[in-house]
Amino acid sequence: MNLADLARVRDEDLTGEASAPEAQGLMHAIMSEERKPVTVTRPRRKVRRGLVLGLATMATATAVAVGTGLVSGPVTSYANAAVSIKKTGEHFSVNITDPTADRRRFEEAFRAVGLNVTVKVVPVAPSDIGKLIGPVVPGGFKWHGSIGTQGITPCSSVFCAKVWMPADFPGRVVFGVGRPAKPGEPYVGDGPVDPEGDEALSGYTSHGKTVADVRAELDRRGLKAGYRLVWKYKDEDDGGISWFDEAAPKSRIKDDWIVASTRFHSSDTVDLYVTPGKDAGPVPSPHPEPQWYDLPD
Repeated sequence: MNLADLARVRDEDLTGEASAPEAQGLMHAIMSEERKPVTVTRPRRKVRRGLVLGLATMATATAVAVGTGLVSGPVTSYANAAVSIKKTGEHFSVNITDPTADRRRFEEAFRAVGLNVTVKVVPVAPSDIGKLIGPVVPGGFKWHGSIGTQGITPCSSVFCAKVWMPADFPGRVVFGVGRPAKPGEPYVGDGPVDPEGDEALSGYTSHGKTVADVRAELDRRGLKAGYRLVWKYKDEDDGGISWFDEAAPKSRIKDDWIVASTRFHSSDTVDLYVTPGKDAGPVPSPHPEPQWYDLPD
C-alpha cells in the first residue's frame, strides 16, 4: 500500500465522517500497516586527510632522526627546533638555530647521536651570543683521539661548528651555548685569557701599561675595573713555565704594577690581568675557582 495516496484524503472530508466508507478505509489502512523500527543515525564528522597529514608533519618537524632509532642505538643525524647534529666521519657537524632554547633540547640532540653531553645556556658577551662554548671534560680527557671545536663560516644558522669527539668516549662532556647577558651579569669566557695580550678596549693597547694608566682609560670610557693577578711558576713535571690567575680586591693592587691583558667581565666592567710586583709576596698555591661548568643547573 502507498500511504502517499491515502494522504490525499483531506481533513474536511473526515470531519464528522468517522463512519463514512472513506474514513473506515483510512482507519483500516493505518491500523493494519506493518510498523518498522526507526533507526536514528547520528551524523558523522568528516576528518579531512590533509589535517591528519598536517599533524604528522608537525610532529616530524619537532624532532627528526636519521639512521638507527633512539631505542635501538645512536642515530647518525638528529634535528629539533634548537639544534641539528650530523655525524660525518671523524667529527660531528653542529648547527645551532635557537640559542635561547631550553638546554634539554640541545642535550636531546647530542645524546641521540650517542654523546654523553651536558649543555648549559650561559651569559656571554654580544660577540659570543649563539656560539658553542667548550667542549669541557670536567674529569680530564683521557681517551684515544682528540676533542675540540672549530667554527664554520659561512653559516646559514646562528652558529655552525665541527666538533671532534670520539663517538665512543664514555665520560661526560659539557658544552655551553651563549645567551645574551643581563646588564652587569658576568660573562662566561671561551677558554683562558691570554696572559700576554688579550685586549678588551677597541683602539687601546693595555699590555705593558701600568694599572693607573689603564684605570684612567676605563674611567674615560665610563667603565669599571676588576682585578686578577697573573701568577707564573715553574712546572715541576716538565720544567716549563705555567701560570694561573686569581681574583683580587682593588686594595691589593698597586698603581705601578703592569697590566698583562684585559677582558670584559660584564657589560660595564673590564678585568685587568695584572703581573704582581716584587712586593706582592711569594706565588701562592693554585686554588681553582668554580667555573661555569661546575655550577649546578
